[in-house]
Amino acid sequence: MSSRFFKVVGKLLVILGLIALFIVQGREIARLAQQGSEAVAYPYPLNYGEGPLLDQTVRILSGGGLYNLDVPPYTITNYPPLYMLAQVPFVAGFGLSLAYGRLISLVSIALAALFLGLTIRAITRNWVAAAAGGLLLLTIPYIFHWSALARIDNFALSLSLIGLFCAAQFPNNGWGIFFAALFMSAAVYTRQTYLLAAPLAAFVYLWANAGFIQAIKFALWLGCIVLGVFAVLLAWTGGGIWFHLITANVNALDTGILGYYASEIVSSLVILLGMALIVLLFGWIRPEPRRAWWMAAPYLLGGFVVALTISKVGSDVNYLFELIAALCLAAGVFIALVKAAPLVQMLALLLLAGQVVVMSRLTETQYAPLIAGRIANRAEADMLYDAIVNETRPILADEAMGMLVLAGKPILFQPFEMSQLALTGMWDQAAFLARMDGDAYPVILMYNPVANPRLRFERWTPEMLAIINDRYRAAAQRAETFVYWLDAGE
Repeated sequence: MSSRFFKVVGKLLVILGLIALFIVQGREIARLAQQGSEAVAYPYPLNYGEGPLLDQTVRILSGGGLYNLDVPPYTITNYPPLYMLAQVPFVAGFGLSLAYGRLISLVSIALAALFLGLTIRAITRNWVAAAAGGLLLLTIPYIFHWSALARIDNFALSLSLIGLFCAAQFPNNGWGIFFAALFMSAAVYTRQTYLLAAPLAAFVYLWANAGFIQAIKFALWLGCIVLGVFAVLLAWTGGGIWFHLITANVNALDTGILGYYASEIVSSLVILLGMALIVLLFGWIRPEPRRAWWMAAPYLLGGFVVALTISKVGSDVNYLFELIAALCLAAGVFIALVKAAPLVQMLALLLLAGQVVVMSRLTETQYAPLIAGRIANRAEADMLYDAIVNETRPILADEAMGMLVLAGKPILFQPFEMSQLALTGMWDQAAFLARMDGDAYPVILMYNPVANPRLRFERWTPEMLAIINDRYRAAAQRAETFVYWLDAGE
């Protein structure tokens, strides 16, 4: 038989493997899109962090500062301002809603998958690897859960991956290097942790494939943009931005959180981990895959280091985003690594399809119910929101902070952020406790889900809980939230 026949058969095998992968990926992407459309239509918060971000958008629009050190109100702006600025035109033009932030997140994660695929194509010269690795991002359970939320992380990831693509596609072009630094700087000014993994990968890749001078140019552009903007913001806020972005983010560590997610990743993403390990160990041996190895290896290393910060109290799956993106990139590199053997490449694609099926079970059992349960409880949420709208007295809230903003009321206190500062000795809560013990806050809304009854101990200090127990009474319960009123009889 001719070599042409074997080439045709080889291509058919790869196409069959790719079709099998696309089928299971398509199912998960459809599920993600369905959840996203339901989330955009849902008017109330789906996550603790959505409310403060919308409040910060409103404060920008009204001319208020984000990084003030004056209290009250007792609020913390944990992140740089770019995501909030992106929402300002929508809030200004169409009014208050969480839908804008959720739409930005959904568009961002689609762009992240696109540019991840394009980056894989740029470093491997293989469209099969690019399609497999890029779409894989949209099937990860952690991405599924977070994609529907009005949070900063999808936006930051997409900006970071656009920058990584610029470095991969145009390593010898001055403008390519500039735009790589610009987009990565934008990612940093969306979430500050994006200063490590993608910049490290771009720097190492440029050094290995375009020379030390190109890598230094990238580093200088990145440093000038990030440090220049930070210097301006530092002076503008009187040092407040340092406290909010750096000091206030140093929470206590809980190794149990790290152990939980490490166990979950090992059990549910084992094929991705195996492919990444093979790429790390053997991807540099042959000349052709070596080009890709210089990006995959540092990106995996940086993503792993960032993922370790999930051990902070109060952290969630968004801390895993860059590690997940690096694993998907490594999977694409692995597919390209075995392209010389079509049968092996087909088996690798089938392995990825099996990995998607395994991950889908985790999505179904662990992450899909989180948002679906909130949305299904709409009637209770309506009653809680109506109570907030009709209440004329000052209100403190944790999970329901977003409802305060939607009702045109200010967030007076961010329980988790301020409580963590108090527990670490970085904030003196005495003045706030005195206000609680007086009549400054006659209504408190405390989220107390059955699935996580200890959540209140992360969001409220023991001293705050003691005052609530002594001075307040539970007047109602709506959407797993207790409505406490100050007891006038005290």
